[in-house]
Amino acid sequence: MRMKIVSISTMMLISAFAGCMGDSPSEHMHGEDYKGVPLTSGSAGDFTLEDHTGQNFSLSSLEGDLVVVSFIFTRCPDTCPLITSKLRHVADELGDKIGDEVHFVSVSLDPEYDTTERLSAYTELHQVDWPHLTGEREDLEQVWENFGLQVNRTFIESHVKMNHVSVLYPDNTTETFSVMNEDLPTDAKGWNLTTMSFESNNISLNSTYDEQYGHGVTGINDTDSPEDWSWYWSLLIWNSSNSSWDESDIGVSFVEVGPDTHIAWAANSSNLSLLPNPEMVNDHEHGDDDSEDGSPDHMHTHSLSEGGHGHDEEETVDLTNYTVGHNTVTFILDEDLDKRIAFLGDSWPDQHLVDDVNTLLKESSEDSHSHSTPSIGVVFTILSILGAVLFLQRSRIE
Repeated sequence: MRMKIVSISTMMLISAFAGCMGDSPSEHMHGEDYKGVPLTSGSAGDFTLEDHTGQNFSLSSLEGDLVVVSFIFTRCPDTCPLITSKLRHVADELGDKIGDEVHFVSVSLDPEYDTTERLSAYTELHQVDWPHLTGEREDLEQVWENFGLQVNRTFIESHVKMNHVSVLYPDNTTETFSVMNEDLPTDAKGWNLTTMSFESNNISLNSTYDEQYGHGVTGINDTDSPEDWSWYWSLLIWNSSNSSWDESDIGVSFVEVGPDTHIAWAANSSNLSLLPNPEMVNDHEHGDDDSEDGSPDHMHTHSLSEGGHGHDEEETVDLTNYTVGHNTVTFILDEDLDKRIAFLGDSWPDQHLVDDVNTLLKESSEDSHSHSTPSIGVVFTILSILGAVLFLQRSRIE
């Protein structure tokens, strides 16, 4: 009989202590508590990428604190600088909590362009110091997938000023090569554009040089003009005003290269009408990112407006396949690196993010307190049970 009483008492004690356990984070998710969009999409996963200082950075290193994750690309002229500016103001508002309880991380949407050097220049320009991450595309694609994002590469590439060099061979086949305008030297000439585009694509080039006329091309990709001059390599310049290729009246060494300068080398015996329109090259190069009907994919799994939740106050959403590029999204992760809140677009007030971070910090503090400190009522119940056990045991002995 004594053993039975002790077992029952033990079960009562376990039940009482169970009442002291804090609720899981998901049980705190009430729409009216947050200014952003509450999420139910679970863990953001772990990843290791390279930050703007060239050091490896793992998301798991921030486990135990809140993490604000934004997605940007440095050649974005509008939305990304605005998001970075907003986050800088949020960091100022949070003060000492930054680096202690809250951390910021920015992840590139454009890894081929966003080198550590460019990300470092971006952080200096915008006067921020949190990690800005890049890496191999396949690594970034896994991160984007973990966050439910679909990157619109066509839009991102549209922000690049590219100079093109087209080649029209004697057999009327064509090739076009691209160089980012900002990678060209200051005061670049057509010869710089030609050599840089060919070298980066392993295209061989044979040439001559004359002090008066500058450089001339005699062979491209092992296709040399004949000694009898039955055909020769002719230089053409793209005329954007009437969308045509015009034969250049000056040598390639004297052609001034600006953001919209495109040149072509064509065998003069070929069909010049086959030269491509350089202003359309990017559209064709990135056609694989379009949907089946040929239009860019801007699908949102959930129809959420950027100015508000677009859902009932109590509803949480699973944010997947949210297209970024023309748009963006900023996440708040909790201490377990679960995606808890999303801020869509760039029109949200800075204070809303500050408020949601503080709300999650408060919830975390309450959870921690409920795990470690029983309430007065629970303590009273436990003491009452212990007293009853002792009384019954004493009565049994007597």
